[in-house]
Amino acid sequence: MAGRGWRGDLALAVLAPALALCLALTGWLDRADEAVYDRAVLRGSVEGPAPVVLVAIDEPAFLEFGEGWPWPRSRHAALIESLRAAGARTIAIDLLFTDPTTPEADAALTAALGPDVMLAADVARIDTPQGVITQPVDPLPAFRAAGAGVAQIALPLDEDGAIRRLATDAAALAPRLAGRTAPEGARIRFAPGAIPRVSYYQALRAATDLPPDVFHDRTVLVGFALRSAPLTAADTFRTPLTTAGLGLTPGVEIHAHATRSLIAGDWITPLPRGLTAALALLLAAAAALPLPGRSALGTATLTTALALVALGGSVALLSFGFWLPPAAPALAALAAGAGRAGLDLARERRARREITRIFGQYLAPDLVRHLAAHPEQVKLGGERRLVTVMFCDLRGFTRLTESFSDDPETLTAILNRALTVIGDSVLENGGLIDKFIGDCVMGLWNAPAEDPDHADHAIAAARAAVAGIAALSDTLAAEGLPVALACGVGLNSGPCTIGNLGTARRFDYTAIGDAVNVASRLEVMTKELGLPILVGEGCAALTRHTALREIRMTAIRGRTGMVRVFAPADGDQPLPRPAQQVPAPMREA
Repeated sequence: MAGRGWRGDLALAVLAPALALCLALTGWLDRADEAVYDRAVLRGSVEGPAPVVLVAIDEPAFLEFGEGWPWPRSRHAALIESLRAAGARTIAIDLLFTDPTTPEADAALTAALGPDVMLAADVARIDTPQGVITQPVDPLPAFRAAGAGVAQIALPLDEDGAIRRLATDAAALAPRLAGRTAPEGARIRFAPGAIPRVSYYQALRAATDLPPDVFHDRTVLVGFALRSAPLTAADTFRTPLTTAGLGLTPGVEIHAHATRSLIAGDWITPLPRGLTAALALLLAAAAALPLPGRSALGTATLTTALALVALGGSVALLSFGFWLPPAAPALAALAAGAGRAGLDLARERRARREITRIFGQYLAPDLVRHLAAHPEQVKLGGERRLVTVMFCDLRGFTRLTESFSDDPETLTAILNRALTVIGDSVLENGGLIDKFIGDCVMGLWNAPAEDPDHADHAIAAARAAVAGIAALSDTLAAEGLPVALACGVGLNSGPCTIGNLGTARRFDYTAIGDAVNVASRLEVMTKELGLPILVGEGCAALTRHTALREIRMTAIRGRTGMVRVFAPADGDQPLPRPAQQVPAPMREA
């Protein structure tokens, strides 16, 4: 049964790595990877005091001031002075001051600015039929002349429109505030609750409304953090925080998380795609590898475990600051495993059909169903096994043939009835009908299924056959067919080679070995000794429930040495009925 699905194995061996590489290197699964990332990266907490504080222009501040936007720049000047007095290290204002307002308000803000203040700048991009026009959007010259720093506030968008990556431009806001940049592609470590938040109006009165250490020696970012107002709709973005049910994230809050990540050196480094491809190849190979004795269910279990390894490993790496996209390795394992499970299932079905075909007519139905459900327990290619062999030959069949030479239908019917009696005796006692040889039946015990009482069951089958043929002879006489039938049975046990023997087109499951030869000779010897059943010494040594008497020592034609011959005696111990047997552990011949 093995080896017939090599084409499927070959196809899977080619397709599984090709699929793994395709999934890992093309980026088709980037969206799925990002969905996993957005949920996994938020697990865990950030230790230590936050180096960044967010001053939010939020709903409570608007309620406190009782006026709409824009607020006078003199109020921003007062905020800067309040934060400076509270010990803020750096103050970054995520607002664009590109146009003048009143002279008094602009003058107040200019006076408050200094090297500890960072103002926002941007680049406007306008698409035209002739191309893209870029226009710098900078703070007023007077503000820059006052000594304030300027940083770009543009945020790098991923292909799905979310923000996960750190800006690597040294002129960007977070690198300017942190004084360092991260490697290309590094990601912000978003952590819910990691950024302390204070309303604008509270920060404006920090000396009286807040504890003295809220801003001390910390970087402060000021900007819009409204949850519902359309005023800041263009400055909110989807981030991993969004998947936690926190809505779109304000731009200033993203800058705060980016700044914290850079100051703490706590960013996420994506691992190279080549490593993802290698893992995808490894898991696909593990899922697709044909293993002896593995069932389709076992393959499905292994495949699920491999996919979970990819997912769990990716999540675990995040805690160490690395990101390995899991979708390609997991899907490669699932796809390869599905292919392997399909091949395994097809093999199992072929094995069941093969077992049913081989044993369906020669074993009891319950045992055939058991073997078909567990084809891995049957070894048809050849093995060495201790077995008991029975040869049962009809007596009087030659005279029967002469009597019904002109009536072949009756002759065939009588023979079939006799063979049915013998065959049923074998099956009902847990044996295998090895073959029909004319008017002789060869039975086999302890193969393909294990039977610890195989010698006793074989003797019981012999007795049942002898009694059944005698009863059939009486039945035929009562039917007006004066046929005198009897049978002679030879039994022996010993190690034999069993398996499918024959040609590639025609073969049988049978046994060959010395025990077979001795049992055949003993069947012939029953005529000489006038006994219906003769048992060889190999079988006699294995009986546990059957009383035997020794008949003689005799030579067996074609075999050197003498053999002790036994026959059943009265006073047998009760013999347990053969249960549905479990195939024995297989050993190579």
